Amino acid sequence: MKYAWIFDMDGVLIDSQQLHYQADRRTLAQFGVNATQKEVEAFAGTANAERFTIYREQFDIAANVEEMVNYRDGVIRQLFLESGIQPIAGVQALLEEICGLGYPLALASSTDRPMIEWILETTGLRSYFCVVVSGEEVSRSKPAPDVFLEAANKLRMSPSSCFVVEDSVHGIRAAKAAGMWVLGYRNPGSGRQDLSEADLQTDDFGKISVRTFIRNKEE
Repeated sequence: MKYAWIFDMDGVLIDSQQLHYQADRRTLAQFGVNATQKEVEAFAGTANAERFTIYREQFDIAANVEEMVNYRDGVIRQLFLESGIQPIAGVQALLEEICGLGYPLALASSTDRPMIEWILETTGLRSYFCVVVSGEEVSRSKPAPDVFLEAANKLRMSPSSCFVVEDSVHGIRAAKAAGMWVLGYRNPGSGRQDLSEADLQTDDFGKISVRTFIRNKEE
């Protein structure tokens, strides 16, 4: 049977979720809100515009969403440059195996496309993905299934033939709503994420192979 893989980016390919939390908190502070880590962790995996629309209402912020998102874009780029971020241990070997066996790979991230492309080029991971979909290119952000369904459509694969790798509760729910099999990656940097709805969990990509996905799906 033909399969395809769809990876999330932040917290899966790169250990960046803490940087995103910092960027949200710094941006909110710039606009007069002292948000806690717990408050921003609750929105892991969601698109910037959708998340800051909620923040604006929740914290009664006068600034518009576009202004806040633009400010945040500068913050997160600076944080990435300062961190010298690299791919998570073991993930590149897994991508190599998937591609080497001829399976198609897609990226489905809530991050905006310019940032996705910049990160993939910077980390040397761009060549693995034949399809890239940003959450800002679909109608609804995770936990809605739109970004994964669009990735499957671009891959010309049925959702039931797709494996997803995710690190957040919103991402896992989105993938399951799309009818896909999900590996939940336990990343301490992603904060307290409930991965219980995933089909399988791991904290080490070195223990995962193509065979792991197929065996667990077909059992």
